[in-house]
Amino acid sequence: MKGDNEKYLTKFADEASTDSGEAEPKDYKIVSLRLRDAEYLAFSEQAAVLGLSHSMALRIAARRIGGFLEIDPDTRVALQDILRGIGDLSRSITELKAACEEAGTVDMDRFADQRAAFGREFARLDARISMILNVSRRRRDGRNILQEAANV
Repeated sequence: MKGDNEKYLTKFADEASTDSGEAEPKDYKIVSLRLRDAEYLAFSEQAAVLGLSHSMALRIAARRIGGFLEIDPDTRVALQDILRGIGDLSRSITELKAACEEAGTVDMDRFADQRAAFGREFARLDARISMILNVSRRRRDGRNILQEAANV
């Protein structure tokens, strides 16, 4: 189960940061820009450090400014951690159910602990997903990046 969740999240993140499937050339618009030597060198260095081509680095920047969904590595790790926690809780609840059926009684304290832990994990998940999916905030953040850069 854990491996499936991580594969799904990795696939989701990869598809979110790049188009799924090959797009037709007519589906793209070409954007060119001019950089001074110092700007080009700094940009190239940063792209190389991240293992990105110039095209991909510019595309990520444009997508960020446009408010498109990009999942950063820290968020991906946090979501994988939350998925693992939910999986662990699910197994614990299944074990608790089996123990209750065997004993014929319900350990309400243990049940309450599991329920509270489940609620905490879902609250963490809800907060992360809300942050990721808040399109208007992503667009505002992207516009702020542009405005700050334009005012320098």
